Amino acid sequence: MAGLIARWRGQRTAFKADESYYTAGQLALIKTRFLRNTTGVVAGGLLGLLVLMGFFAPFFSPNAPGIEGANPDYRRGAPQSIQFCDASGCSMRPFTYTYVKEVPKLDLSSLAGGDLNALDALTSGDSLSASSQNRFIEQTDQRRYLQFWVQGWEYSLFKVEWLGIDIRSDRHLFGVDQGQIHLFGTDEDGKDVFSRTLHAIWVTISIALVALAVKLFVSLLVGGISGYCGGKVDAVLMSITEAVRVIPPIPVYLACAVALSQIDLTPVQRYFAIAVVIGALDFAALGRRLRTHILTERNQDYVLAARLSGASSSRIIWRHLVPSFSSYIIVDTLINFPYVILAETSLSFLGLGLTEPVNSLGVLLQKAQDPDIQQNMVWQFAPVGVFVLLIMAFVFVGDALRDAADPYSERKR
Repeated sequence: MAGLIARWRGQRTAFKADESYYTAGQLALIKTRFLRNTTGVVAGGLLGLLVLMGFFAPFFSPNAPGIEGANPDYRRGAPQSIQFCDASGCSMRPFTYTYVKEVPKLDLSSLAGGDLNALDALTSGDSLSASSQNRFIEQTDQRRYLQFWVQGWEYSLFKVEWLGIDIRSDRHLFGVDQGQIHLFGTDEDGKDVFSRTLHAIWVTISIALVALAVKLFVSLLVGGISGYCGGKVDAVLMSITEAVRVIPPIPVYLACAVALSQIDLTPVQRYFAIAVVIGALDFAALGRRLRTHILTERNQDYVLAARLSGASSSRIIWRHLVPSFSSYIIVDTLINFPYVILAETSLSFLGLGLTEPVNSLGVLLQKAQDPDIQQNMVWQFAPVGVFVLLIMAFVFVGDALRDAADPYSERKR
């Protein structure tokens, strides 16, 4: 009897769970399906971590990313490893070593005396080569212990210029008790590659956000008006959309870069202007899909009821028709995020977008094509790995959201 009661209770619990699932709203269903996708959840966690570290880059950065935070004693230095154990024993506190630059051995007295053998030894050796400029000796007897919540260079924690708000802080997540720590090494000026990479993440994402916001606004405006009004308005707007759709993007970007170069703008302002152009010219695909959806939905009963209630056309479009397509809009926007990031990095890589000293993933990728870096400073390829992780995280999250937003995804399985 107890088994029957337990089974009956289990059936009732399962039924209630299923009933709550089938009566849930659209966003709740998308969330439930997304959480079932292990790949999407893992990629979402990685993406959230990267975005968080990029947004709070000054807090996570042990050194200032610009020339003011450069380490003149560790130019072209390799990444410094964090250890817990060495030949002297183990420690509960993580530590790194002190690094001293290796001085090339030159027989200056023989050179001054005109010894040709000393001159041959100098020219045939590596004392004058670029690879010898990044040789540092680990002082294993001089540990530098890692510390957390340390005091360092001052930065803006939260800043809104037009409101006059500027909250500053000098606290950082980690650092060392003496000198500086460089997890990704340094460049030829001694600037920390790890700190530059964290700041570059947020610069690239913020530019992509601007481009996608402009694209979303133009798509909703054109697609909503075209689908709801129909007739001549639809024909004119779709003709303009098709004309924009066939324009090759690269010549437009080149023309914008040349035109904006004649205006006195900072590098960030110049590329934000290009981001606005990218978003404004990339509305065609989403605008056409939204127009098709509204053409189908505008004759539904709830739209007729809104008209009879005296609702205006703008209210019907923005409060009834567009929200019914919101799940697809969200998924499409997130899926296009990596493509906008690729546009930024491509232009910066070609020298048409952001340039030094601005930190962006495109600028750091552009530096990685230097033959000197490829031969002697391979650690500057670390931003390439971060860029790949960021793009792949966006792709997997977008695919998972697209499957979660598909109401027939469970039947396909």
